[in-house]
Amino acid sequence: MSKISLQKVPLLFNFSISPSRIPFLKNWKLLVFVLLLLSSCSTKKNTFSRRTYHNLTAHYNGWWNGNESLKTGIDLLNKEVVEDYSTTLSVFNYGNEKEASMLIPNMDRAIEKASITAQKHSMWFRNREYCNWIDDSYLLIGKANFYKQEYTIARQSFNYVLSRFYYTSLKSESQLWLAKTYIETGNFLKAEELLNEIALLFPEEQTAFVRKNLDLVYADLYLKSNQDTKAIAYLEKALELPINRKTIARISYILAQLYQKEEKTDFASNYYQKVVKINSNYQMAFNAKINLAYLYTSKSSQGASLRKSLNKMLKDSKNKNYVDQIHFALAEIDLIEQDTLTAVKHLKAAVKNGRQNLKQKSIASLKLADLLFQKNHFSLAHKYYDTAQQTLPTTSENYLATAKQLSVYFELSKQLSIVEQQDSLLYLAKLPESRLNDLADSLISLLKEKETQKRNDENIAQQNSAIGNQIRNTPGPMGMGTALGGGQWYFYNPQARSLGYTEFLAKWGNRPFADNWRLSNKQMSSPTGFSSDENEDSPNLKTDSLSNETESNPNSRAYYLKEIPRTEAQKKEANLKIADALYEAAFIYKEELKKNEKARAVFEEFASRTNNHSLQLQVYFQLYQLYDEPLFAQQKNKYKQLIIDNYADTDYALWVQNPDYYREMEKKQNFFSEQYARAYQAFEQKQYLLALHLSNQAINKPENNPLKANFLFIKALSMAQTNVMDSMYRTLELLVDKYPDAAIAPLAETVLSQEGIAFSSEGKTASTDVSKEEAMEKAAELYTLNPDSKHFVLLVLDAEKINVSAIQVRIQDFNKKQNSSLRLTNYPLLDQQYIIAIGEFRNQTDAMAYYRAFQSDQYVFPQLIRNDSKTFVISAENYSRFFIDKDINKYQLFFNNKYFN
Repeated sequence: MSKISLQKVPLLFNFSISPSRIPFLKNWKLLVFVLLLLSSCSTKKNTFSRRTYHNLTAHYNGWWNGNESLKTGIDLLNKEVVEDYSTTLSVFNYGNEKEASMLIPNMDRAIEKASITAQKHSMWFRNREYCNWIDDSYLLIGKANFYKQEYTIARQSFNYVLSRFYYTSLKSESQLWLAKTYIETGNFLKAEELLNEIALLFPEEQTAFVRKNLDLVYADLYLKSNQDTKAIAYLEKALELPINRKTIARISYILAQLYQKEEKTDFASNYYQKVVKINSNYQMAFNAKINLAYLYTSKSSQGASLRKSLNKMLKDSKNKNYVDQIHFALAEIDLIEQDTLTAVKHLKAAVKNGRQNLKQKSIASLKLADLLFQKNHFSLAHKYYDTAQQTLPTTSENYLATAKQLSVYFELSKQLSIVEQQDSLLYLAKLPESRLNDLADSLISLLKEKETQKRNDENIAQQNSAIGNQIRNTPGPMGMGTALGGGQWYFYNPQARSLGYTEFLAKWGNRPFADNWRLSNKQMSSPTGFSSDENEDSPNLKTDSLSNETESNPNSRAYYLKEIPRTEAQKKEANLKIADALYEAAFIYKEELKKNEKARAVFEEFASRTNNHSLQLQVYFQLYQLYDEPLFAQQKNKYKQLIIDNYADTDYALWVQNPDYYREMEKKQNFFSEQYARAYQAFEQKQYLLALHLSNQAINKPENNPLKANFLFIKALSMAQTNVMDSMYRTLELLVDKYPDAAIAPLAETVLSQEGIAFSSEGKTASTDVSKEEAMEKAAELYTLNPDSKHFVLLVLDAEKINVSAIQVRIQDFNKKQNSSLRLTNYPLLDQQYIIAIGEFRNQTDAMAYYRAFQSDQYVFPQLIRNDSKTFVISAENYSRFFIDKDINKYQLFFNNKYFN
């Protein structure tokens, strides 16, 4: 083969291709970038390009959007959250559950963005995270859950950051948020431990957020754990940090409140003035001014300037929602200056204007009620105690204690107002008729003056309304002919709403937000909705001038004189009302308020005003006890003698003569209960003669005791076991005759109704050695079926395994739904077995219906107790036989055979 020269072989393929001949190769740089970008999306390799890509995307895509959503939610919270300036402010206000629920959409979006970031961009190699925004994303999830008040999930997120990213700078910030979570859940010890750990870190180990907030979180911890002194130290330290004006104002306000609580008025005043000067929040600055008035004391020379400042605030339209607080502050100054009349006037104005702030209204009402009560204006005090009760928010601090105090004073003022009213009516009854008519005429004259003034006010209001209409209809920029606010919907237009509100006040006055608000006097309106004037033609109504003399007409004398007692019977009834009210009021002073001096005074008034009253003995005895001090020996002996002389046959007389009377009675009561336990135990152990002896000992005691009926029953059963049948029946007859209302009496009656049945102590255990047929024959010999007689449902329990008292409570609950008239009795049967008897039922049908409902109810008869109990229905006749026989299996056989076939 000859050699071929390569130089002579022609080129079959030309690899020299011009880029201009292939269009997409013109942008080859862009293509390279795209290819590099696509290769960087993977998190499988730890390369520079991939780290750069994931850091950039995680930061500016996922985390940034989530963090913006978090900030939007926080801004919404700060806007909507309500501050309670009547209590010490918290350092951070995260709102209540309702306010936190408004943040859910924003916080859920933040959680979603952070979760996606952590899922898609994590680069975990050699126990390290190489995407710098993954730990921030988990922290963001924790913060979002924290603001949602889902603290358990938030705590898990913060703990995850601490355990997985312990080497990053976010460790301290996660610890701080975890401490905040513990504070909100009340775990103050763990929160303090975490804060102490953070405080030990070097400044460079703490983030800027931690350095700015650590002292504030410490202060929040100590405020919420009621350590005010420590909180003050950290709040004052926080003021030295580079924080914004709004935070400075809040810290200053809290410090002022804490110093005010400690009665350090100078420090409190300085901080309140600082809040006013900063004026970052109008409501906070307003409350600071109000609290400056509360700091006023009689030694201060600022009373006049404070009063002038508060009156100026009253005239400022910006304070229209705070008028009640201003009046209350003025009342405080009046009381310090001992101007009670003006204080009452301002407190009434505070209550009248307290429509939005119910807590403030309740405080003002309580203050006014106490003031009126001290001045013995009980009827008015009663009304304001009622207002305080109605307006007290359930979220108030110490709500239960305050509500209880209010209810006590409400009832006390009610009783004393009855005394006040009836005394006034009895006084008026002594006046001559002419004097009474003059008083009534003066009241009618005052009423007419008020009606005239009201008509004049209405005329002025109508004129103002006409002027308003004229302005509205006038075209041009000064009139209302053009759309207000550039055509805005009027509910969104403050100018239109303001004008409408003014016109409403001009026409209708200040009406409450309630049904039938157009009616100024709802009680005078007829049920049909027509006024009485429209029924002039009715034959039942008077049409002459005498119609004005009706008791329902405020322009008649009779209207004001109708309650005055005229007859002796009416006067006696008024005095009885006074006596009953005095008795109730004295007891409230003694038992509820522990004010023995007041109680003595009211009981003494009762004793001086009444004679032979049904409560006379109790009042004497109360006074005898209240004077139980050496200083009042003479008064104590006085009432002791009154009790002995007038009520010699009562326990009270025995007690005042022998202070140990009740102790001796208690000892006797203990004897009967202990003796009964011994007698019953003897009977259960078949020591019938001993049971008989112990029963006779108790029966022969001269004292009356309800357990004597039970002793008679044990005596009778013991006689039956010793074959003294005639004596048994006589004993049962004595029981029924002497104690007909005793719980054991129906059982005794049932035994007596079966006179002649032989009682036997044999066969008390199950007949396991005989056949079922023989056992049934023995049961049929003892028991009879009588469907129409009275029945009981019996539950036999093993007391070692089942709590008998708990089952009784469940049965009582069940009976409330089934038949509340059913009675429960329980007796020991054998050893640890107890019987609970439920009855009576009219017949077998009723008892079986109850039995089925009882058996199917899982609450009263759960599966757990079924193996250790037996339940059956039994007639009254068979009940007595079963109680003697005590063979549960024998009767169970009879029950199953007869009641289900």
